[in-house]
Order: sequence, then C-alpha cells, then structure tokens
Amino acid sequence: MKLLDRFVLRSFVRPFAITFLVMVLFLLMQFVWKYIDDLVGRGVEWYFIAELLFYTSATVVPMALPLAILLSSIMTFGTLGEHYEMAAFKSSGLSLIRIMRPLIIFMVLLAIGQFLFANYVIPVANLKSQTLLKNITHKKPALNIREGTFYNGIEGFSIKIGEKLGKDNNDLRDIYIYDHTDNIGNMKVITAEKGIMTVSEDELYLNIDLINGGSYEDIFPKKVDERDNYPFTKSQFYRSLIKFNLSSFQSGDLRSGERKDYDMLNITQLVGAVDSLENKFAERIKEFNTQMISKYAFGSVREKRDSTKPKPRELSDTIIANFTNPTDIDRIINNALRIARSNKAYFDNTEQEYLWRKKLLARHWLEWQKKFSISFSCIVLFFIGAPLGAIIRKGGMGMPVVISVFIFIIYHVTGYSFEKLGRELVWGPFRAMWTANFYLFPIGVWLTYKSATDSAIFNQEIYLKPIRAIKNIFSKIKN
Repeated sequence: MKLLDRFVLRSFVRPFAITFLVMVLFLLMQFVWKYIDDLVGRGVEWYFIAELLFYTSATVVPMALPLAILLSSIMTFGTLGEHYEMAAFKSSGLSLIRIMRPLIIFMVLLAIGQFLFANYVIPVANLKSQTLLKNITHKKPALNIREGTFYNGIEGFSIKIGEKLGKDNNDLRDIYIYDHTDNIGNMKVITAEKGIMTVSEDELYLNIDLINGGSYEDIFPKKVDERDNYPFTKSQFYRSLIKFNLSSFQSGDLRSGERKDYDMLNITQLVGAVDSLENKFAERIKEFNTQMISKYAFGSVREKRDSTKPKPRELSDTIIANFTNPTDIDRIINNALRIARSNKAYFDNTEQEYLWRKKLLARHWLEWQKKFSISFSCIVLFFIGAPLGAIIRKGGMGMPVVISVFIFIIYHVTGYSFEKLGRELVWGPFRAMWTANFYLFPIGVWLTYKSATDSAIFNQEIYLKPIRAIKNIFSKIKN
C-alpha cells in the first residue's frame, strides 16, 4: 500500500470510529428514554438490562453506520481541503478519484460487511432484544409495600400498611387488606392491629401473620329479591395467617420466546417464509371460492330425476311470484335480506383478510430488499460526503455536522416514506426500498464531478453575479 493510501485511510478511520460509536450511543439513548418506565422497578437483574442494551445496540447499526460514513467523509475531506493537503495532492497530478480510491475500496468492503451483519447478526439481535424487552415489560414490579399507601402489585388484593417496624421492617401496624378476587368490588376487607410479614424459603409465598383483627364481608345474594336486605358477615380473630402467591414475581427465563417476525429472519428464511405464506394464501382463496360456489351454483349440478315421480309443475322465473301467501312472501324477503347481509359481512371480512395477507407478504419482501439497499446506501452517502467535504473545505465538528445531519434527515425521511408506500401496497418492494438510493446516487456522481473539476458551486459570487447584472440593467433603464 502506498503512502498516500495509508494517509487517506488513517485520516478517515479515526473520525469514522468516533462518529460511529457516538451515533450508536445516541440511538441507544433514544431507546433507553423510550422504555425507561418499563425497565426500571421490575426487580430484574442488571445483567438482563445490560444484555438488552447490547442486543439493541446491534439493531441500531444499520441507521448509525450510514450517518457515520456521511459525517466522517465530510470531516475527512473537509479537513484535507482546509489544510491545503487536497490542493497539494491535485498539484502533484493526482485526481480526486485517485485520492478517494482507497476509501472507495474500503466502502465496498464495509458495504459487504454491512450486508453480512444485517443478514446474520441483526435478525438474531432483533429476536433476542424484542424477547427480552417483552418479558421484562410484562414482568410484575418487585414486591415493595410502602407505608401509608395502597399496594396493588399482588393480583386480586389491595394492601395498606400504616407503619413498618423492626430490623427488617417485618413488624407491621394498622393493616388493611381488601380482597378483590371475586371481581365484584370492595366486598371483603380484613383489618388487624399488627402483624408479622415473612417470605417462604422458596420465595413463592408472602405470609402475613395477623394479630388482633377482624374481617367484614358483604354477601351478594343470587336471588334478586334478597339483595335489598344487604346481608353481610363479620368476624373477629386473635391470630390469623394469610398467604399471597408470588409466583408471578419470579423472573423465569426472560430469554425464552417463540415469536419470530419478518425482521428476525435472514434472506434464506425470508424466502421460505414467503413461500409458506403464499401457499396458505392460495389455499385460503381456494377454500373461499369453493365455499361460495357451493352456495350459489344454481343449475351447475343437477340431480337426476326419477321418471316414476310425478313431474313438478312449472315455476315462474321470479321466485317470489310462485307464492301467494303474504306471510310466506314476507318470510322469504326477510330471509333473503338476512342472507345477503350475512354474505356481505363475510365478503368484507375476507377482503380485509386478503389485504392483511398481502401486506404481510409485502413486509417480508421489503425486509429482503432492505438488507441490500442499506448496504448500498453506505456507498451512496460516501460519494455524497467525500466530494462535498472537498468542496466546502471545512473540517471539525461545525459545518460538517450540520450538513451531514441535514442530508441524512432527507435520506431517512424519503426512505421511510417510500418504505411506507411499499407497506401500503402502493409501490412494489424493490421500488420502495431502492428509490431513495437511486435519487441520491446521481447527486453523489454530480458532486464528485464538480469537485474533481474544481467547480465552486458554493461560491456565492456565482449566484450573485446574474442578480447584479439584472440590477444593473434596471438601473440603466431608470437612468
């Protein structure tokens, strides 16, 4: 490798590594702030949270990598232009493409690595991160009964403790326990002056030994005429033991999960899933057609008539004209309307089912195309960022950050909008996932050409010159 190639690679790799890590951390923080309420206070071990963040950081790489390439390429070539190193290269006879050659090769290798990462690593990371997130968010909060507030964490009960004493806060005072297991309301309440709270050795039960208390329960009679009497039962006790089941508070295997969506499959699995979905779709269409034909295939299959039976009388083509009884006519019309409404509702539901199946197939094909389009976007954004940095000749974190963020927002918004068109079946999967790249790639080629020919496209004098000429014409006319 020549000295020039090593110098350009070294100038690019350093800002690229820093910006890539910053972008991953920034996107990861967005995830943390979004799910902070679902992750905190669940009593989950710290390593489960760390594992979730690790897998989530892998899932944000497809968004962080193109942005890091765009920003670092603008910074690299902007710094080279600002320090007149780009001018020294060109004065020695080197073209912009020759200067960019080692980075073009690096971008191709990076795009291939991005595809392999998106095909083999991201599906596994999506599966594990979404499984962990689902299991953690559905886990009940840790058992934490506070003084003076009602605790509703145990299903079917509401507990209030007036005061907690003792070394381990196990001695309780002024205990109120409302039993809602019947889902009727506050029909049963247990009170006690004091009690002792312990947890069983297997941590499956919470035991509260109540002392000097009583219970009150409203009885809900099954007979309606007895409900106006408002019967109830009241009892007193010196000591009573009540147990609460804590099995729902156990963590279990937070990594276990059976759901596997389209974003958790590689390209081979996506093709297999699409084949399976298409076969099920075809079977559903065949089943629907057979069902409808069997209902309304009048005269398609005629039964053989027995010659010994009397010949039926001739009927009118209008079915309703064959009946004279008004009651029978009303009954026929009502039955026909009922059957028509039922079939219309069945047709509408089937239409929605067909639409759902088509959208599900589209999501699989969009995911298949996305693995290739995101990899190609790395090359596209490099060909936009590198010549743009050479044109503006500004390094550092100022102007390059503003320009790169603006370009990436345009790329991300257009790409997401086109992908949404694909999800809604307005565009095909290929067009939806590749249009943003096809729009930006000619811009990158044009910027590369302008930078290679030293065109001052950001020189404001070029754009002010026609305005000044027009202004001079009006000034002469006025004079």
